[in-house]
Amino acid sequence: MRLAARLWPRTLAGRTILVLLVGLSVFHLGSVWLHERAVHGAALEARERQVAERLAAAKRAVAALPPQERDATAHALSSAGLDVHWSPRAAVREGAPDVPDATLGALRERLLRLVPELGALRLGYADEGAHVGGHLIVGAMRLPDGSWLNFAAPVFRPAPAEAAHASLASLSAMALGIVLASILVVRWLTRPLRRLAEAADRFGRGGAPVPVPEEGPSEVHDAARAFNAMQARIHRLVEDRTQALAAVSHDLRTPITRLRLRVGFLEDAEAQARMDADLDEMEAMVAATLAYLRGEEGGEPRKRADLAAMLRTLVDDAADAGRAASYDGPAHAELECRPLALKRAFANLVENALGHGGAARVALREQVGALTVTVSDDGPGIPEAELERVFEPFRRLDDSRSRATGGVGLGLAIARRAIEAEGGGVILRNRPGGGLDAVVTLPRGGG
Repeated sequence: MRLAARLWPRTLAGRTILVLLVGLSVFHLGSVWLHERAVHGAALEARERQVAERLAAAKRAVAALPPQERDATAHALSSAGLDVHWSPRAAVREGAPDVPDATLGALRERLLRLVPELGALRLGYADEGAHVGGHLIVGAMRLPDGSWLNFAAPVFRPAPAEAAHASLASLSAMALGIVLASILVVRWLTRPLRRLAEAADRFGRGGAPVPVPEEGPSEVHDAARAFNAMQARIHRLVEDRTQALAAVSHDLRTPITRLRLRVGFLEDAEAQARMDADLDEMEAMVAATLAYLRGEEGGEPRKRADLAAMLRTLVDDAADAGRAASYDGPAHAELECRPLALKRAFANLVENALGHGGAARVALREQVGALTVTVSDDGPGIPEAELERVFEPFRRLDDSRSRATGGVGLGLAIARRAIEAEGGGVILRNRPGGGLDAVVTLPRGGG
């Protein structure tokens, strides 16, 4: 089953070509087999009919002559494919069975059915050493006066090897033509689907709408038209949401600022500190929520950036602030990406490690066609059931609901969104000895 799964193509074009090739090959081989059988049978019957008619004609001609002229006439009627001679005795010895085996028995029945005039007919095999290329059939027909007309014919000689080679070459050329035609036709039919998939991938990564040509079969034409309409609706929705979020951002920040000014006039220093902390938490919550909803990475252009330099900057900033952060990896590692969005994603992962694990060890490794970044901490880890759920927006574990750690449960969600926009992925895993690893994989060529 695993071997079959590996051999089964993943693409629609590959599967269609394979199905067509197998079906056409089976049909072609079956047709060739039936054709060969029919041609072989027709050729054999024609050969047997020709031999039977020549034997009947020779029997009539020789029987009408006097005995002294019969053998010369029989020799004159011989050819390369049929040797005929007259003799008072039969070439198949007296007392031998008329039909030595089933093959000759079937041949005798066919010859008599084709030309009943042959009458008493004996068949046998000649000496194996007397000829080359298979059995030589010998036979004898009794004439009305009791003498015998003997004959020999290479009825069962195999077909020449050259003919088999020519047939094989013809079949191979025909099969190759079928394969090439199938590949061209299937690729032509699936080209609109490939364009649709590429446009969907580019648009899904936050790009501008990518119009797809509305052409091809009716099903593909309808799918392209529906996709173009969907792109337009989504683009309008995003634009409307962006405008609404800009207004919400302004409307929320204004009352927070007024509250902060009023708190400054309070005489109770302890109450003032608590209210300032609440306002700080509220402002951070509003900023994080708006950043997540706005999807800031969507409008940023892609360009070449040095991921190693980006990670070292984040680690150095944390170390300068007196926090336990380190970097291990190459000095340079370039890739095509949206630098600001990606830096924000790694900043969230580093901050998560520092806030919940007490340390952030960042390791960058280069692989074939990809870069892998691992952010490790020394914290208690995360329950296995929560490793995927913590990426959900506003999802926080119980021990992280405090002002000391900060955050509103959007850091990991924002990080995953930015990383997936680059065509990569991020997972969390607990280390056996304690601590948590955040493993990020990014394609070297970008998303």
